[in-house]
Amino acid sequence: MKPRVYLYGMVIIILIIIIITVVLYNKTTIIKSERPNIVVIIADDMGRDDVSYHGSDQIMTPNIDLLAYSGVALERYYTHCVCTPSRSALYTGKFAHTLGMQGFPLTNGEDRGIPLKEKLLPQYLKSLGYATHLVGKWHVGHSRKAFLPTFRGFDTHFGHRLGYIDYYEYFVDIMTAFGDLSGLDLHRNLDADWTSNKYVTDLYTEEALSVIKSHNLEVPLFLTVAHNAPHAGNRGATLQAPPEDVRAMRHVASAQRRIYAAMVKKLDDSVGDIVKALYDKRILDNTLIVFVSDNGGMTTGDFMNYASNWPLRGIKMTPFEGGIRVNGLLWSQNLTNSNNHVWDGYMHAVDWVPTLLKAAGAEPPSAIDGLDLWENITSNTDSKRDVMFEIDDYNGFASIIAGDFKLVTGNVPQNMANHQGENLRGIIGRAPSYVDTLKNSKVYTTLEEIGIKIPLEDNVIRNRTKISCNKDTKKDICYPDKVKGKLCLFNIKEDPCETRDISQTYPQVAEDMNTRLQAEIQRMIPRQVPFSYDSRAHPSLHNFTWTTWADEI
Repeated sequence: MKPRVYLYGMVIIILIIIIITVVLYNKTTIIKSERPNIVVIIADDMGRDDVSYHGSDQIMTPNIDLLAYSGVALERYYTHCVCTPSRSALYTGKFAHTLGMQGFPLTNGEDRGIPLKEKLLPQYLKSLGYATHLVGKWHVGHSRKAFLPTFRGFDTHFGHRLGYIDYYEYFVDIMTAFGDLSGLDLHRNLDADWTSNKYVTDLYTEEALSVIKSHNLEVPLFLTVAHNAPHAGNRGATLQAPPEDVRAMRHVASAQRRIYAAMVKKLDDSVGDIVKALYDKRILDNTLIVFVSDNGGMTTGDFMNYASNWPLRGIKMTPFEGGIRVNGLLWSQNLTNSNNHVWDGYMHAVDWVPTLLKAAGAEPPSAIDGLDLWENITSNTDSKRDVMFEIDDYNGFASIIAGDFKLVTGNVPQNMANHQGENLRGIIGRAPSYVDTLKNSKVYTTLEEIGIKIPLEDNVIRNRTKISCNKDTKKDICYPDKVKGKLCLFNIKEDPCETRDISQTYPQVAEDMNTRLQAEIQRMIPRQVPFSYDSRAHPSLHNFTWTTWADEI
């Protein structure tokens, strides 16, 4: 009898454990936040031709692609042409030139940041009860503590404050009038991190997964993962990726782009890991995921990373489409019922603040440039956004997009404003199977788990996002000239590669747009002249770290 009693007792104990587990599971489900979680993933200097959902068979980005296929690909998503301005716009909902944050990005010894009077996206969300975390790049103010992420609405920050870091050592090396300077730029909140030792894309992914895993389900999550990838590193080692990932890219003809492809592959892996972590945490069903690039790729010039914006014209640091029309998508499990996963409406980085606030159930602020496009995107209706500006008083150019037309003025370096990247697209032998790559991705497995089927053999969406242009780009194309008063006008709907100047055909359109542009320039706060490195910023004065320095007396 005793063994039987013992057995019955064990069965009862097991049943009690199961009941308690079920109750706790249901309780956890009940106390989940009603506001959507928001995860924003930012790629750094990624070209439009560097995601495979835009048609390239060279660099495979299956996890990013599947988010686009099952969410909404933002096919006319625009930003500023440089990282500091674009991030300033994303966080504030204001064009960078209205903040004094336009033009050349923040330099390491420059005492400047997003004005402290401005309210940032994490501050808006924090007031709604969100837990707010930043992993990765900041680059909108680092000279004073008041400029840092944890003083601007983020509960935590793990990452770099400047424009880029070495992928393995996390140092930033620069040349100045004071000589070559080198210092660590990896921080956990206010403290330098000397102990981490992983490839930085993996390091940031690991941190993002830790944030998700430890998140309190009772409050909504706002997580920004601003990767270093695929930005170039220090001059001595501009392209860095794990050797095994580089070897997997042997089909890429260009030796340099082969390394770049491996950097993008690690970025795409990170996206897959983050999506899976959200699913494992059981919050994917109530999470909005945003993926964007901060600006176009840097195909040539200083800090070139062999990115490609092909067939768009121009690269990072130019107002042409290759510099400002970038990769963007919005994903939510609730958007997957739509049969149309491509949205062609205009959207600018300034629109994220009001759009995400509306998605979070709050009324967007009124005194900003951004527009709430949530309903336009989710219902696939025309965009309320009809005008966008790129104004750079340091480099001396400006542009305006209004309706189908775009006007470019001032002086743009011709070696950065032409069509680049076609020579980087070569493939040796056969590229990997696109369908197999999709099937083997973490996002594909996760989508299957939540019941979303993607027709892998049907590339309708992939074909819809391809840009077709006039192949004859060797003929004379228009370059604006401030001295000669030369303006360039394009119809970017019919001519997305900006090969045909129509300013003589539509002189009144050119005149009206220039008048509107000049009026907008009057709103500009002049950008401080960069390259004036304050000697107090030298890493040698701060245990060889790049850290705050302007608070010192």
